[in-house]
Order: sequence, then structure tokens, then C-alpha cells
Amino acid sequence: CCPVYLGGSSSPYGIGTNISKRTCDQLRCTACDFRVSLFNDYIWDQSCDYLFFRNNMPELSKLRAKMIKKKGARAYACQCSWRSIDELTDLQTDQQLRWVCGKH
Repeated sequence: CCPVYLGGSSSPYGIGTNISKRTCDQLRCTACDFRVSLFNDYIWDQSCDYLFFRNNMPELSKLRAKMIKKKGARAYACQCSWRSIDELTDLQTDQQLRWVCGKH
């Protein structure tokens, strides 16, 4: 993927390019070396913090405690970072995220 896109649940998955703006579903974090999980039609609760993800990734049953249903959104998380996204977004616009395409 180049550039790498994040997006809401209505954004299709695939290899992202400038012409074909698709969201990457093979994301990997270079900080914690975890695969980035994504959940369609959910956002993260405001009370989420680093320790919550560090202790609960990647167990969906534990993560559900802080997931809020929101149609059209997509919740992303690794062990050290998380985002709730509604619309197609270029990953480069968020300098704090250390996520890269893990290859398709």
C-alpha cells in the first residue's frame, strides 16, 4: 500500500494507491510489533488507555468492554495505539501512529 489508508466500515479493503483508495487490512505496528486489529461499526470509548490495550490485545471478549457500536465507523488497535475512524484517511496525516502495511 502506498499511501496507506485507514477508513470507516464503508471503505473497501485492499491495496491502497493514489488511484485506488482502499483501506489496508494488513497493518502492523513497528512500535509494539503487533498486528493491528480492526472492528467494523465500532469506535473506542473515550476512557481507553495504553494499559487497557496492553493487557487485553488481541482478545475480543476483553476488548468489547470499551467498544461502542457506531454504524459506518471502524475501530483500529494494536497493543500500544488505537484510533476510531469514520472516513478515508491517509495514515501519514497521523504522525503518532507507527503503523505500516504488513504486505498483501
